[in-house]
Amino acid sequence: MLVESTTLPPMASHSTINLLELFQLFPDQEAARLYLEERRWGGKPVCPHCGGHEKIVARGGKRLGYYCCRHCRQEFTVRTKTIFERSHVPLHKWIYAMYLVVTARKGISSLQLAKEIGVQQKTAWFMLQRLREACGNDLGKLQGMIEVNELYVGGKEHNKHASEKQHAGRGPAGKQPILDMRERGGKPVAMPVASTSKEPTLPGRHLALLLTEFWRKGKHGLAHGVRTE
Repeated sequence: MLVESTTLPPMASHSTINLLELFQLFPDQEAARLYLEERRWGGKPVCPHCGGHEKIVARGGKRLGYYCCRHCRQEFTVRTKTIFERSHVPLHKWIYAMYLVVTARKGISSLQLAKEIGVQQKTAWFMLQRLREACGNDLGKLQGMIEVNELYVGGKEHNKHASEKQHAGRGPAGKQPILDMRERGGKPVAMPVASTSKEPTLPGRHLALLLTEFWRKGKHGLAHGVRTE
């Protein structure tokens, strides 16, 4: 059976759709598969192994969604050589996970994702790792109005083992300082800093407007001294 193009349901006209519209577009794995095939191949499958597209045969029956390249004799699906490869999670759940990741303003944990899409927590953790890897680590340059804040991550001093206690008083003692940045209307970016006593360098443009919170005395914390690259 030769491959034919597939007609997909129309997408919403606006840039962001709500969860109900997402469920209507992708009610099951088959709808998600057809959508991803159209997005990846434009209606004409291309072998991810050799790049061939002229001699592709589509499987049927229980192997629906599998394709065979007569040029290299390799089988493939829309998952092959993507973040979905070697994953038994249905494709529509992958799409739901993508939606939740990009729409969650404060991020989403693997525990929360597991509850939302109905998978085990370790499966949700695996999916988040794949999605973050696909997004890459290039944060680029922030610009415009940038909101900057600081936070400290670490356990309480009295809960630590005696050999790990620093006996440096209360507050941020013994904790990792984190610089939290957010471009107005954009995504948050966080980065660890070695010390709060030095002026950190932000991944922002020279013309960026920094909005920070000052400590009461204005002598401590990162807010009093930041600069852009």
